[in-house]
Amino acid sequence: MRRFFDRAADAIGSNDPTAAEKLRRASPHWMRHTHASHALARGAELTTGRDNLRDASIATTSINALKVVR
Repeated sequence: MRRFFDRAADAIGSNDPTAAEKLRRASPHWMRHTHASHALARGAELTTGRDNLRDASIATTSINALKVVR
């Protein structure tokens, strides 16, 4: 995954350096939360996000997942 993120960052680096830098810092954990955040933003149920992330609490899901989109 690291090589994929680095190659993607190289491909977009000259057009979007900010996005490229985010990709260089990306991790599988970041991808999990990014997916959950986008799913929630598009109307997925919070309980589904909690279950997919295996969070113990909906409060944790709502705080952590929505941070990633910003």
